[in-house]
Amino acid sequence: MKKVFLNGLQIGRENTGVQYYAEYLYAELKKLKSNTIHIEISSSNNRNSLKRILYENFCLESYLKRKECDLYHTPNYVLPRFWKLPSIVTIHDLITLDYPDLCKNQSVVYFNLLMRSTLKKAKKIITVSNTVKLDIIRHFGVNEEKIKVIHLGIDPIFKKTENSDIASKYKLPEKYILFVGTIEGKKNLTRLLQAYKKLLQQDKITHKLVIVGKLGWKYKSMYQVIKEFDLEQQILFTGYVPKEDLPVLYSFADVFVFPSIYEGFGIPPLEAMACEVPVLVSREGASPEICGSACIKVDPYNIDDIANGIEILIHDEELRKKNIALSKEWVKQYSWEKTAKETIKVYEEVFNK
Repeated sequence: MKKVFLNGLQIGRENTGVQYYAEYLYAELKKLKSNTIHIEISSSNNRNSLKRILYENFCLESYLKRKECDLYHTPNYVLPRFWKLPSIVTIHDLITLDYPDLCKNQSVVYFNLLMRSTLKKAKKIITVSNTVKLDIIRHFGVNEEKIKVIHLGIDPIFKKTENSDIASKYKLPEKYILFVGTIEGKKNLTRLLQAYKKLLQQDKITHKLVIVGKLGWKYKSMYQVIKEFDLEQQILFTGYVPKEDLPVLYSFADVFVFPSIYEGFGIPPLEAMACEVPVLVSREGASPEICGSACIKVDPYNIDDIANGIEILIHDEELRKKNIALSKEWVKQYSWEKTAKETIKVYEEVFNK
């Protein structure tokens, strides 16, 4: 029986993005019965990223050799410089190449240093959208047959859920617009705030803005706009919210907004759709591919366009009903079970070769 190791060193208590992917993928892979492949996960409670990177680069390979690993799968973009074990890598985006100013400086250096060698060493490359696949081909000229697009899933807990106790726990306002995601530069929150302020000034809305997510990086301009526009009383920051509570925050919202400069996939809009909330996303990146026709799409660089999109979704009742109906059907195609089954096929393809 072949042995596959999935790198889960980043999985912790407050998972986002890549960590969610590793956690859900492994959980679903464990449920699948295979007579030819045994899957294990390398995990740690150590949340220190520098120590993790040092361990991955200098200790992990020897550990996996002792465990007689046949195939290694990293869900986190890159392989160490001198890595020799047969491997699969998942690339979630190439934002460090196309938008380095929106990323952590150390991530830009680390990923750009290792990306080319990683793509060359990997037996197969998994990407989370066709958008990212095309980005990889554009930047590195990788043969498209080496790349497999496997969409991410959404947790079944995301459905219309009205729990007043949880709403009270977070002091949710009666009417609000919702954003969920790590607070970082690419999320475009500065322009969202400017669009929100414009709607308030024009008396188009009476909603508060609820921002859910932990602080990431390069977000100082957001706080400058809040102070400049005197929005402190209009915005609720909840911080990180565990996934068990999130369906309620989605369900009570009038509109969900996700006007990112770029996303390689973007799970929160799908979660909002599953909770029957009208959704606004960016026209850039993978959001149009992932969200289809079940939402409004706006130019993330155009404050007026963002504002108009929010206003329409709040006041056009027929459009709201249409988008909710489309969303409920659209999200059925995204499941972690499907993600795991397609990933197993990639493992099998590597072994069969």
